[in-house]
Amino acid sequence: MSKTRKVGFTETVLRDANQSLIATRLPYSKFEPILETMDKAGYYSAEVWGGATFDVCLRYLQEDPWDRLRKIRAKMPNTKLQMLLRGQNILGYKHYPDDVVRKFVEYSIKNGIDIIRIFDALNDARNLEVAIDETVKRGGHASGTICFTTSPVHTLEKNVQMVKDLKSMGVKSICIKDMAGIMGPKESYDLVSAIKDAVPELPLVIHTHCTTGLAFMTCLKGVEAGADVIDTAISPMSGGTAQPATETLAYALRSLGYEVDLNDKVLIKMADFFKGVRADFIKDGTLDPISMATDTQCLNYQIPGGMLSNLISQLKMMNAIDKLDEALAETPKVRADMGYPPLVTPTSQMVGSQAVQNVLAGERYKVVGKEIKAYCRGEYGRTPAPIDSDIQKKILGNTPVVEGRFADSLAPEFEKTKAELGATARSDEDVLSYIAFPQVAMAFFKDREAGFPKKGTPKKEAAAPAAKKESDLPPMPAWQGHVYYANVPASVSNGVNTRPIQPFAASYQPPHLVLAPKDTCPGTYTITIDGKAYAVSVAAADSPAPAATAPAAPVAAAPAAAAPAAVPAPAPVPAPAPAAAPVAAPAAGETAVKSPMPGNIFKVECKPGQAVKAGDVLIVLEAMKMEIEVSAPVDGTVKAVAASVGTAVNTDDLLVTLG
Repeated sequence: MSKTRKVGFTETVLRDANQSLIATRLPYSKFEPILETMDKAGYYSAEVWGGATFDVCLRYLQEDPWDRLRKIRAKMPNTKLQMLLRGQNILGYKHYPDDVVRKFVEYSIKNGIDIIRIFDALNDARNLEVAIDETVKRGGHASGTICFTTSPVHTLEKNVQMVKDLKSMGVKSICIKDMAGIMGPKESYDLVSAIKDAVPELPLVIHTHCTTGLAFMTCLKGVEAGADVIDTAISPMSGGTAQPATETLAYALRSLGYEVDLNDKVLIKMADFFKGVRADFIKDGTLDPISMATDTQCLNYQIPGGMLSNLISQLKMMNAIDKLDEALAETPKVRADMGYPPLVTPTSQMVGSQAVQNVLAGERYKVVGKEIKAYCRGEYGRTPAPIDSDIQKKILGNTPVVEGRFADSLAPEFEKTKAELGATARSDEDVLSYIAFPQVAMAFFKDREAGFPKKGTPKKEAAAPAAKKESDLPPMPAWQGHVYYANVPASVSNGVNTRPIQPFAASYQPPHLVLAPKDTCPGTYTITIDGKAYAVSVAAADSPAPAATAPAAPVAAAPAAAAPAAVPAPAPVPAPAPAAAPVAAPAAGETAVKSPMPGNIFKVECKPGQAVKAGDVLIVLEAMKMEIEVSAPVDGTVKAVAASVGTAVNTDDLLVTLG
């Protein structure tokens, strides 16, 4: 094949590169100044949306992802904008009805997307049909995708057959998605050659990661075999778990005689800009050195870059980063149990989360996420190999498995949800956001209505005692949720990680949260966190701080916290009811149902006085973006419920008492 042919470049810095390196924490304001310059670079496309960007915009960045897309479109009118879509999963972690998939594709294109790269985590082509069909109908470019992985059941022949199936569905290009960076140069050459022989008329794209150190070689051999486009990241945000550097591969391909249309002067400006961005994320601890390292063990555990950075982040939040190696070692074992799914969202999160739960619980499959149960039931599609029958039985019991395509059993959802939301949803895009991430989107809507109050910066209302030095503070507890700390610096170190203290959905006051009159608040309290007791003195903002009171005997050895500084007065609420009485510890003969791991209370499925049977779901936790169902261990009656929606819990925290 002649080396004079053109090779296109897809720039990933606005989506996959920052998702892989900094868990997608790149806000629009951070990259807006460089967009007009990027538009002049000469890229084949720029990947700017989809993947985890949607969830993170709503959950952490106080950004409407749809508005973010429109702003990028306005700044980059000359570049094809690209997104990543998880087929029937859209951008969430479960399968959605066909009407929702079609509506999401429609509005993605309306808001500025040109190319939709569509994949299925199991390479089950049935889960791609609707998204591809709607993309074609809306005039978009559907890029059919193979998730590359290695296992005893994944073969070259199966990949080529899938490409033929994708062509028959109407895709305009094929992408080989090597999400974990495990495709070597020979595998790249062989697979590209085979695909080009089967469908020579379709452009072929290579997507890989530098995690294992193979990416540059993989791209070069893929281009040599006939690949038309490669995914790269501007150099300051390249390498590690991200893509190979744009400038380096442009230089290498030109030196080999290929035509590359990129503007080098623009690339230099982009690199200079993103050096500053990278420096900021190194300074605040978001860019972890682990994400920048070459890790050849990924050839074994096959964890993709975005999953690895999020796994590190989640383990830090649970104060369990020391369990990382164990979790990585457990991952391929869980993958084999589950029938060798390719590790890409959502299966990567599901397998990784299950591996973490197995390690933290000290017993395999003692705690099982709702998504893994659905996976074992067949709701995600046809697995590459059969699921281990003993483990499937342990997880499902007698629950029947799904026959056929799961989405065929789902009722239309868009119009029903739109009617239920009413004025809460300002647009059809809001409805789609809510369907994808209900709790997160609702909290976002509340903050948006309040004008996006700045998080984590309480205003000064009265003089307060001087803050203790960071070294004097007790270790930061492994709380998944975000809370205000009184009299604590803007970031707190727990000896492993330094992170900002930010309240989630600061303006949202759920109905279960009742504010007591302020004159009942002053006093001395004992707070137990992670088994350690802390004496805390509370004073009204207009009163002098009370002297610290010695704690009771059980807490005498625990460090006492400083008297808190004044915190902002809460917004007035009409006629608040008295605060609920604390839930007593279970008495003799009662059963305590405790949290199996750190997380946030997502749903409370029981109430006092309710009769339940063993196995009935009582509480649903959200942990590591997965839903963990906590069930009744025995038959009984609910005596008390200690859990409240939206609150954070730790391992072994009391959730429900059964009698």
